[in-house]
Amino acid sequence: MKLMLVTVFASVMLTANAQKIVNNKITYNKGAVSIVQFAPGIYKISYLPGDYNRNENITHAVILKPHRIDASILKVNGDTLSLENLKITGVFDNEPYRGFSILLDQDEKVYGGGERALPLNRRGYRLALYNNPWYGYGEGADNLNFSVPFFTSSKGYGLFFDNASRGFADIGKTNPQLLQAGFMSGELNIIVIFGKTNQQILSSYYQLTGTQPLPPRWVMGNFMSRFGYTSEAQVKSIAARMNAEKIPFDAVIFDLFWFGDSIKGTLGNLDWVNTTHWPDPKKMMADFKKQDIHTILITEPFFLQNTHTYAASMPYLATDSMGKPYIIPDFYFGLGGLLDIFRKDAQQWIWSLHYKKQIENGVGGWWTDLGEPEKHPATMMHNLKDEGIHRLLSADEIHNVFGHYWNQNLFEQYAKDYPDQRLFHLNRSGFAGSQRYSIFPWSGDVSRSWGGLRAQLPVMLGMSMSGIPYTHADAGGFAGGEGDKELYVRWLQFASFTPIFRPHGTALYEVDPNAFSFPSEPALMEEPYKQAAKQIVLQRYAMLPYNYTLCYKQAKLGEPLVRPLYYQFANDSIAATIEKEFMWGDQILVTPVLEKGVSQIRVYLPHQKWYNPVDHNIYNGGQWIDQSVNLFTIPYYIREGSFIPQYAGIGNTKAIANGNLKVLFVPSWNPSAYELYEDDGESKQAISKGRFLLTRFSSPGKDANGITINIDTRKGNAQMVVPRRTLDLELPLEKTPKTILVNGKVCPIQAVLVEGTATYQEEDQLLQIRTVDRGGPLKIEIRL
Repeated sequence: MKLMLVTVFASVMLTANAQKIVNNKITYNKGAVSIVQFAPGIYKISYLPGDYNRNENITHAVILKPHRIDASILKVNGDTLSLENLKITGVFDNEPYRGFSILLDQDEKVYGGGERALPLNRRGYRLALYNNPWYGYGEGADNLNFSVPFFTSSKGYGLFFDNASRGFADIGKTNPQLLQAGFMSGELNIIVIFGKTNQQILSSYYQLTGTQPLPPRWVMGNFMSRFGYTSEAQVKSIAARMNAEKIPFDAVIFDLFWFGDSIKGTLGNLDWVNTTHWPDPKKMMADFKKQDIHTILITEPFFLQNTHTYAASMPYLATDSMGKPYIIPDFYFGLGGLLDIFRKDAQQWIWSLHYKKQIENGVGGWWTDLGEPEKHPATMMHNLKDEGIHRLLSADEIHNVFGHYWNQNLFEQYAKDYPDQRLFHLNRSGFAGSQRYSIFPWSGDVSRSWGGLRAQLPVMLGMSMSGIPYTHADAGGFAGGEGDKELYVRWLQFASFTPIFRPHGTALYEVDPNAFSFPSEPALMEEPYKQAAKQIVLQRYAMLPYNYTLCYKQAKLGEPLVRPLYYQFANDSIAATIEKEFMWGDQILVTPVLEKGVSQIRVYLPHQKWYNPVDHNIYNGGQWIDQSVNLFTIPYYIREGSFIPQYAGIGNTKAIANGNLKVLFVPSWNPSAYELYEDDGESKQAISKGRFLLTRFSSPGKDANGITINIDTRKGNAQMVVPRRTLDLELPLEKTPKTILVNGKVCPIQAVLVEGTATYQEEDQLLQIRTVDRGGPLKIEIRL
């Protein structure tokens, strides 16, 4: 009977006979439909049933202000309400859900919906809109920690259902011709975004909900992280091993053992409890800071009985219907309650008592866990009086924005007290718009298995196309496993081309002997896996200027860091179906190794030419190729016309960003250009205050005579200093150039590369030119 309630819909159809416009609303049988416009091509259609008394909107997702437009823009034809090519065939009311039915074309594809280990085209699936933890998941996990009710259609529109309550999106599963979205409470609406391309739709969505601010530059480095470090002596010992192996890292993450000695019964302590294990946390963090290593602490929204802050938390906990603190009886970690994060006094209490205190002690970033919330009984009540709502709301009415409010509170309090510092916030859950609160979601407690690795592509790409740009995984896998070191290396290779590179997994040892433990730190691997992992880390740091520029493009332009091929190559019918490859930015195609023990993988290269920097071959696009691989290689390809900047040297982000620059350019017959973004890596107002450098690399395209490259650096403001540094330019070329000119001066080709010279490696067909970048214009002419 329950199944019938949620899958069979008795739609209230919009009919021409019932339709009329009153007060700029289309009225019909049991309610009214209204429409407003946010910007060109962005509209909000709202439905208010006549008997509906739960019409609140409390998401804070949208930042644009709407303006009224004539409701007659909505066209009624029989039972269908149309806006351009969107067709709403009716509304339904089947307890506990109310919502919309939208007509799908026969060949229409639908993408998005947040974090799901499903095919990227979600047509044929019924998706729960309910943030959900899933321990040890793999392929096929259909409802994870971060459900976002934003979808894009291959027919040129996006749909955002701005509703925080428990809901669903049935995308042609029950009825193959319909997308049906329903919610049990809250304002019933559809925000429609029209666009000719995927890029236009996603850009408009970011205009509606905001882009992610620039992260601290160190966030793009390597993290030392596990579940979990149990003492200062242990973490310093492992850090010493990393340093001895010359494996750089920028941060150390402390899981729940910083506030207790056991997994259960400690949530809510909010301070370093064991003074034997943690004798001087403030000094420990200061010692790390001297090495430009940042410390990050985990925190949870639950307060358990018998912890240090439980009594103090009682006034701020969510309640039952009678207003008494709700004690969750069956929570894995122990008896306790949940912070009512929607209350201003609760927000201020947790900030002042916990976050700010630890920041003053030296904490450099935060990790919020269990924020779905992980345990959230339907009978728990929340007080949203500070949102102007004068009734208690049940857990199911606000569940999906609990983490979103937590994200917002941490971001806004941090911004108020530390106005020129960027926030790093590793988190697990939220809602549409959470990206503007500087969140870096990881994909939850994935299994340490090949299936867990394969699941990360649709999870990460689906989230990126849902407007959450920094989604990443516990690299190496989190739960279970058998100690597969090849899997560990392949996962790190994949992670090196994702927004955050953070090896992490369960390594509990004596804390829980029944749990399988496996170290996540590359320095603790045996050979040859240690060397392979080290090589990956060093490449991640070398790629810092390219990766950090992707962050700038997200903040400034709303461009995604990772992109599915359907997004980048919509006109390539084969590429648009490929789901085991992805783009890292718009210049690098990544094909991770996802199976054990393979020595060759099959790769599709979209139209254009592609350069493989490992074997130095150039391939024609529009074809499949068989690519050889070994433990030390992940196939990736650079698009013709691309400029790929890299830092030369070894060190974490603070050290390496002050070094020299190497730029790989893959020549093309077509004009191409690239802008490299650089700043101090710390200032929150770097973009708005002009505290940056933009170096433009361009080429008019090669011709029969050769190749010309122009390089120039523009300062954001007069106070910026252009660094003097060595610049190595690399180009794949089929033959030795006849002449090379740098600003009109001959650059000789010789055996050893020094400033003002070039070398040509015949075996790899690679030209290298070394010059000095002083920030002024450079013109490099290569005559063939």
